[in-house]
Amino acid sequence: MHILNSMYIFYFSAPTCCVNEIFSFIRVRTILPVLFCLITGGVLFSPHPFSLGVVVALLVLLSVFFSFKLLMDGSPKHAFNVGLLLLTAALFSFSCAWLLIMFWLFAYSSNVLSFKAFLASLLGMSVPVLYAVIGFGIAGNELLLLQYVQNSFDLFAVDFHFSLLEILYLIFVGMLLLLAFFDFLLTHSHENIKPRKEFFYLVMLFITTLVLIILSVPDSGMLIWLSVIFGSFLLGRYFSLKNNRFTQVLLSIYFGSSFLLLFFS
Repeated sequence: MHILNSMYIFYFSAPTCCVNEIFSFIRVRTILPVLFCLITGGVLFSPHPFSLGVVVALLVLLSVFFSFKLLMDGSPKHAFNVGLLLLTAALFSFSCAWLLIMFWLFAYSSNVLSFKAFLASLLGMSVPVLYAVIGFGIAGNELLLLQYVQNSFDLFAVDFHFSLLEILYLIFVGMLLLLAFFDFLLTHSHENIKPRKEFFYLVMLFITTLVLIILSVPDSGMLIWLSVIFGSFLLGRYFSLKNNRFTQVLLSIYFGSSFLLLFFS
């Protein structure tokens, strides 16, 4: 069962490598983001890795792809795709709608948020909303749709269940993420403008996702996969660019504890 789960999570984690291969926001070629996503996802989600959170994460990751395409050529059609994908993800996890604010900030700071691009994103947002309203209307469940939106603003509704060992593991991974985050803040000014903006966008999405998980909605559990993906980019960058005794020790502890939890917990 562990082998089947690992194969499934590997195929799900593979797009994290493809995104970097296309846009090169990490200066070196690396498979570390895939490994971090594969291993951390395996620890947190085994033996039941598949959930609607997978669908949400893939939709948001695809929206990131089109966000970077917008940065490359400024075509409004990419903004339309971002709005379409994020609002489609919001049908499964309403908190994904808040990620649109991060997209607009990213596009504005990158000087690609033209009036046409902004309207295109709004138009893309309207498509899944229209289908949802029509679908619930045909089913005669308009009140169910309204309750879904209202309940999505409840605070402190998160209810996760982790063992003590998993909590200690998450604390260690959190320390690694903080280390990687501060390293990015200290070193990103030495990188080219385009990859720097792209990676900063990923970092902002990661922070936003964590805030939504901590503070926000009843469906916050669906965002864990998303936080794993964005966190894997952050860890992958740090350990790909830092190769010294200290990082080797940290990686050894990470891999050792991960495999112990994955196969013996």
